Amino acid sequence: MAEKIARMTDPMDGLRSLQTALAYNDVELLDCEIHPEIRVILDYPNKEPRITYVKMRDRKALAISIFVMAEPLEGLPCFNLGYAVAESERQQGLATEIVQKGLDEMKSGMIRSGVPKFYVEAVVGVTNLPSHKLALRLISEKPTPCTDCFSGEAALQYTKLITA
Repeated sequence: MAEKIARMTDPMDGLRSLQTALAYNDVELLDCEIHPEIRVILDYPNKEPRITYVKMRDRKALAISIFVMAEPLEGLPCFNLGYAVAESERQQGLATEIVQKGLDEMKSGMIRSGVPKFYVEAVVGVTNLPSHKLALRLISEKPTPCTDCFSGEAALQYTKLITA
């Protein structure tokens, strides 16, 4: 029997899964408050909250930003950020748009919940150049080298403190 090789979490898997759920009407997306042109879904895989923001056209998910609760950082809540864009929709700025709008919505929701400060982190494999460009622009200009805890792959960790 072949040994299964661990790999870094790929948000593209989430986009594909969401698209399948949309095709079968298995998921209900809600309008966002600040950016009503995007949609949101809250679910609890592995009993941990996951918030997914979605840029859609008709019933097709074009781009997603995913926020999953991570270990606290410096005593503050921290969310791991992932993002993906459908292959047919790339090179149009959708990743930047969905991540920025997701950050705006997260900040608003956390403030409304009485959490004025939290961290966002993105762990990006060293070979994923498009994701590095986005993380450098929106998360941090000073990433920290790390090893991905799931795959053991070399990566860079980008962190950003979000405050009210």
